[in-house]
Amino acid sequence: MSERFRVVPTVTFQDDVERLEEHIVQRELASNTPDDTCLFRFRDAVERAMGILAFAPHTCRRSDAHRQFRELIIPFGHGGCVVLFAIRSTDVVLLAARDQHENDYR
Repeated sequence: MSERFRVVPTVTFQDDVERLEEHIVQRELASNTPDDTCLFRFRDAVERAMGILAFAPHTCRRSDAHRQFRELIIPFGHGGCVVLFAIRSTDVVLLAARDQHENDYR
């Protein structure tokens, strides 16, 4: 049986996710055909991704810019987001998140 990892979000990661959620809300409000389920679907995608990290974080790619860290791509709509994390023993520490189209983490 595979070892389970504990997913530990940092304050920076939580702030980044809130920023991404706000962007989604604003984008939908500006749309001609807003989708009122969009934010819920984003949260579901993030929750599913946390399941991957709890089960198999080593399957995620190493970060090009920060080789000691890994990245998980969370597909969502026409893009998605990228989560930067570190594996520390049995903890997966969520460090940051960004829109897939942004150049780097804030």
